[in-house]
Amino acid sequence: MSDTPPAGDSNKALVPEPLAEAVIRGEVTLGQFLGISKEDMYRWANTAHQLLQAGSTQQALTIFQGLVAASPTDAVFHAQLAATYMTLERFDEAFDEFNLALQFNNGHVDALAGRGEIHLRRGQVPEALADLSAAIQKDPSLTRRATQRAHGTLLALKQQAEQAKKSK
Repeated sequence: MSDTPPAGDSNKALVPEPLAEAVIRGEVTLGQFLGISKEDMYRWANTAHQLLQAGSTQQALTIFQGLVAASPTDAVFHAQLAATYMTLERFDEAFDEFNLALQFNNGHVDALAGRGEIHLRRGQVPEALADLSAAIQKDPSLTRRATQRAHGTLLALKQQAEQAKKSK
């Protein structure tokens, strides 16, 4: 491949320099640069969520990775990417994405519950209890699936603790 442009091509930048610099500095997201609206991104997220629920995990993964690239500070996209990683049993990547979601929204219920579940898998019980409890505090009526899971997990842990206490 040659470094010289084909004959007839100008050396003009396709992207105005100030806009390119704003993207590089992180002042403009890739989604903004490409002109993708938040509404369109959330429609894509809904489609990816449906794909994930239907078992098309790889397709969902591709979409959520793209959404995170397009809007890197959106906690919802990070949490959904994390949930997809969990489905794929890629727990370290899921943990990192849940952490990012919580960095952008420290009260994100799905991220708290998901990170709590990973803490539990890792045997980090105090951290798991803290995250699962925080998720329930944010959604005490248990309207979200994540908080329903968190509640069930905490009840199971409590029962196990009580049985262990009785065995002694």
